[in-house]
Amino acid sequence: MAKINAEQLSRHLKPLSPVYCVSGDEPLLIQEAADAIRAAGRAQGFSERELFHVENHFDWGQFLQSANSLSLFASRKILEIRLGAKINDAGNKALVEYCNNPSADNLVLIISPKLDKSAQNAAWFKAVDKIGITCPIWPINEKQLPRWIEQRLHNAGLHVESDALALLAAKVEGNLLAAVQEIEKLKLIADAGPINAQVMASAVADNAR
Repeated sequence: MAKINAEQLSRHLKPLSPVYCVSGDEPLLIQEAADAIRAAGRAQGFSERELFHVENHFDWGQFLQSANSLSLFASRKILEIRLGAKINDAGNKALVEYCNNPSADNLVLIISPKLDKSAQNAAWFKAVDKIGITCPIWPINEKQLPRWIEQRLHNAGLHVESDALALLAAKVEGNLLAAVQEIEKLKLIADAGPINAQVMASAVADNAR
């Protein structure tokens, strides 16, 4: 169906696709994307959740059995596959088989580290991409970080002066989780007006202590 970026994900959750694959090496953004998909699933009636941790020698029959069986509670299920190892031939076959005949009672969510070119050329990935949504998560680089932080501050109802924004971006050094934590703290101490460099420096200093 589509390959999208994280910013486009919210537009592809209503209605839900049968399968989502979220991949990348930025834990915070992966977690947020997966949370958004799960929340949309719950809102659309997928009230159960089954988790499959895929390591070496994982039995893909477990996934197919769960995907093909009715819930004890007659409810729809989120089947979440977390890839800790590359998908082997059995996994390739199982996912292709499922994607060829997906169930309306299942929402499949695959969470993976960054997928290399060979993984993206694999039959399972092409099968997912054909009927579902693939969402590669790219790291936020140094140049993009101030804009990313500014958007987060805006979403939190906070406004910062440019020098204060630069100070915060330098402080977190590319750590997005640290940036989110600083923003949460700023929500507690900020006044109505824009946050200036003095207030930001004070907040950063408090955190350092």
